[in-house]
Order: sequence, then C-alpha cells, then structure tokens
Amino acid sequence: MSGPAQDVPIVMSVMKSFSPTLFNRWKILLAGMALCLAPLIASADTNILPPISAETQINQRQVTIGDVVTYSIIVRHESGIHVLPPDPTAHFENGFEYIDRGTSEPRDVKGQQEETFWFKFRADAVGFYNLPKVPVEFTAPAPDDTSQQIPGILQAPEAVIEIRSVLFQDGEPKDIKDIKPIIGAGLDWQRYLKWIVLCLAALAAVAGFFWWFKQTKKTSAPVSIPAPDLKPHEIALTELEQLMARKLIEEGHFREHYFELSEIFRRYLGSLLSIPALDWTTEEIGAYVSRYSDLNTDSKQAIFSLLPATDQIKFAKARVELQTALHHVEAIRDVIRVTTPEMTSKFQVKSPVTA
Repeated sequence: MSGPAQDVPIVMSVMKSFSPTLFNRWKILLAGMALCLAPLIASADTNILPPISAETQINQRQVTIGDVVTYSIIVRHESGIHVLPPDPTAHFENGFEYIDRGTSEPRDVKGQQEETFWFKFRADAVGFYNLPKVPVEFTAPAPDDTSQQIPGILQAPEAVIEIRSVLFQDGEPKDIKDIKPIIGAGLDWQRYLKWIVLCLAALAAVAGFFWWFKQTKKTSAPVSIPAPDLKPHEIALTELEQLMARKLIEEGHFREHYFELSEIFRRYLGSLLSIPALDWTTEEIGAYVSRYSDLNTDSKQAIFSLLPATDQIKFAKARVELQTALHHVEAIRDVIRVTTPEMTSKFQVKSPVTA
C-alpha cells in the first residue's frame, strides 16, 4: 500500500540525480506539503465514530458528608442498537446512600443516539473512592442478518470521588481556639421591668382564656374510621396495574419488567400458600405447590409454567416477544383471580402498595 509519505523518498532520489540545488529546493517544498497534509489526514481518521461508546460523568469530584452526588453513564450508539439500563449501585455500597435513578430523553449527537443514565447518591463516609468500570449491556443487529440481534457488553470508564469531612477543609488550621467573650456593662433591669410585668400579665390572660374556652366548649372527638386491610389478591392486582402503566415492555425494557413481575407473583404465592416464596427457589415452590391440595390442577400447571418462564428472562436474558410478555401478565392475573382466597384473617397481609 503506497501513499504520499511512501512516494516522497522516490521523488527526492530522482530530483537529487539531476541537480543538488534543484534537489534542495524540492526537498523544502515537499517537506512543507507533508506538514500541511498531516493534520488533514489525522482529522479524517478521528472523525470516524465507533458504533457504540460510553463515558462517565460525576457532577462533583470532591464533596463533603451529606452532599448529593450525581453519577451519570452517557452512551452514544448507532440506530438499531438497544442499550439496557446499567446498574452501578454495587460500586456505591460503602460510603454512599442510594437516593434515586433515572434516564434522560435520548437526543441526536453527530448522527448517533445519546442516552444518559443518571444515579443520585448521598455521601456518608469520609474517604477516597475509586469507582471501577461499570458494564453496560446492549444488543445490536447481526452483521450478516440485521433481523437478528446479538448481545454485547461495553465498559463505562472508571471514576474517582473524594468525600471530605465537614469539620475541617483542606488548608484550615486544626488548632483554632475561640476568642474570649465580650465583657459588657450589664443590663439595666429597672428600665425594662415595667414591660416585663406587662408581658407576663398578657400571657396569663391568654392562658386563662384558653382554659375557660376548653372548659365551656363541649366538642365530641372525631370518629376515625380505620382503612381496611388490603387482601393479597387486591395488592397483587394493583401492583400489576402499576407495572403495566410504566410501559416497560413497550419501551423494550423486558428484563426490568420481568424482575418486577416475578416479585409480584412470588409475593402473592407466599401470602396464598404461607411460604417464603421470595426466598425459595422455583423448584422448592413447585414441590410445595404439587402437594398443596387446595389448588386445582389448572392453577398448579399455570404456576409450574409461569415461574420458569419469568426466571428464564430474568437470569438467562432470553429473548421474548411483546405478545408473549403480555400473555404472561394476563396468565398471572388469571391465576390470582382463580385462587382468590376467602375474606378471612388467614390470608390478610400488611404488604405496602407503591403509589
């Protein structure tokens, strides 16, 4: 492969064979041309953007105890690439308290889509923290068949945060002693004695009026009606409605959707069967359900199929179609309706419902 840099020595050797003076002039001319072309060649190479890239941003590199830190992962990618929301909270377990997370609206930057995933943490412990690289999962069209999606992982760069104490900042002396109090001439109490007596008399009058008002006015205490306890099936159906209102599967966030769907289903099974379903494995729940006599065969079969289906997408990251995901939600809703317990205290639960 040849180019301007490889052809220069050949031209120079030919010119040198004709005349030394002419050679020196052409040597200077060619060197100047090479210096002018070098920035153009370098800029042409740097204008090529990778299909997907990530960077890390922190709003403050040095904070004090109690400050809120905003940590952002900015991903730029070509159209057709779908990015899963990263989760850097494991890197903030020590020294930070998780507050909130979110995703900014995508925007077009140099022909690519830019997505920003931000996370807010509160600084809790003094120290110097090196935050490691955070994996960012994505799927991209296959080169030989764009209708197929292939998974990939991108590493967001490292970050550094320093948390300082609010007592002493850098450069402040640590041996500060308080100054002596100002010595005054004392207060002339006789000048203010009349006003003090009048204020005390007014306070006594106000206190007497309120005492008389409480003694003479008879009011009945308001009757408070306690809110009824929600039943497990009411909680589960409400949580399903809230999950569908977030439209995670419509936006392509299938894994996050199935994590919450599995939690709702397992909480309901735990209340229905009086077992720790959130802590048990799918096999343990299935074995218990197979011995549970109060469930009919259709309900058991539905539970046996729905638990592994949700696990496969949560942990194995299996692909799922939108219609299949909607079918799973409706199937879980049907199981809840069919197995709705009677209105007895046996099945009542104090699980909160997220507003």
